[in-house]
Amino acid sequence: MHTARSDAGGPRSHRFREHEGSGLARYLLAVSPLRGHVLPMVNVGAGLKSLGHDVTVLTGAEFAGDVDHAGLRMASLPEEVRIAPPDAAPAWLRRLPVQVRRFWLGRAELDSVFAEPLVAAAESLRDQLRSGPVDAILADVTFTGALPILLSEGPRPPLLVCGVGPLTISSADTPPFGMAWRPEAGVDYRPMTAVAHRVIMRSSQRRFNRALRQANCRPSPVFVSDWPRLADGVLQLAVEGFEYPRGDLPADVEFVGPVLPEAAGDFTPPPWWSDVTEATTVVHVTQGTFDNGDLDQLIAPTLVALGDRPDLLVVATTGGRPGQQVRGRIPANARVVDWLPYPELMPHVDVMITNGGYGGVQYALSHGVPLIVAGETSDKAEVAARVNHSGVGVDLGTATPSPDAIRAAVDRICREGGYRAAAQRLRSQIESATPVDSIANALKRCCDV
Repeated sequence: MHTARSDAGGPRSHRFREHEGSGLARYLLAVSPLRGHVLPMVNVGAGLKSLGHDVTVLTGAEFAGDVDHAGLRMASLPEEVRIAPPDAAPAWLRRLPVQVRRFWLGRAELDSVFAEPLVAAAESLRDQLRSGPVDAILADVTFTGALPILLSEGPRPPLLVCGVGPLTISSADTPPFGMAWRPEAGVDYRPMTAVAHRVIMRSSQRRFNRALRQANCRPSPVFVSDWPRLADGVLQLAVEGFEYPRGDLPADVEFVGPVLPEAAGDFTPPPWWSDVTEATTVVHVTQGTFDNGDLDQLIAPTLVALGDRPDLLVVATTGGRPGQQVRGRIPANARVVDWLPYPELMPHVDVMITNGGYGGVQYALSHGVPLIVAGETSDKAEVAARVNHSGVGVDLGTATPSPDAIRAAVDRICREGGYRAAAQRLRSQIESATPVDSIANALKRCCDV
């Protein structure tokens, strides 16, 4: 087998394995067991399967139904690879400035999402590679179990990272990931990034390297959030207009656009669905599929903020987590439900209020819907900052906004047409993207090298 050394330091096979009969490829999708990551990656897998490729998805067993429904092969991660939703911030932390809270929450997220699952995820990925031929691996950005494969000395398949969240790669043109600061033109952020990585987040990097040692791997040559640099390419599930401009963006980063679910053929509308289709203005509020244990953060204050507005209908989706409770009165102009399919709901939505889930934001933008975002964990705060930067909505700057702040943001978006115009511009970019074809072509290029 011919091998060559990639930029990651580990040799990989460059031979595209022609399979008997089809001449197509076997791809392994390695996905952290987070619904907001699994669903877009399953959509990617379904798209690759439609092109004739053989696709296996390695993720949490709880998502087997989603994988099977897409017609893909399922491989289950062990129970140790669990990522629990974030706990409510302690009272003392909520009293600190928002930037301090973001670093505290970001450090906890780096540990729970990037470091703690690494060892078991890496061994499970190795098991898959030992069990049969794989032409290429597509790993989601938080699946750090791929890093020991990248840093290994033996031959390996090409490995690309799929960006199902904001781009984490450091740049001279952007503040350190997790600060959620909009970049200023002409500022060199490299000194700030060095302090963030080597001082403020030093303990997170140590935990990350400790996990790599436990996985029989050398330390990472880059900071934990920069690990996608070591892959053979990064496929960002967004259009370039939703990211900060970077003069030093690596050449192997490609903005392919979001891979969005198609309309659900078996949708059974709730009894009040005509209220949605006939309303003059629909405001949708959600806390997504992960950080939705405490509905008092965003859904409850939204119902308070807009409950006296006969001119609009509020549609809240809670995510259906056990133990959830919407405290207080449900106003007459609100409809609360566990879940609604976005292909059915979003064409009727005029404003979306969210805590910053990347997939939901992308879906809203694909329909030209302006956004109001309230999030503080590193990825959600970064999504909020990009919403602000691209002009498609309002960043409330906190995970727990007041009803007054929410009401003012809704009025601002409804009053000022610039937000909707910016969202429509991104909608046009998204409609022009061909994500599945771009991903398939990128995978084949890596295999053909």
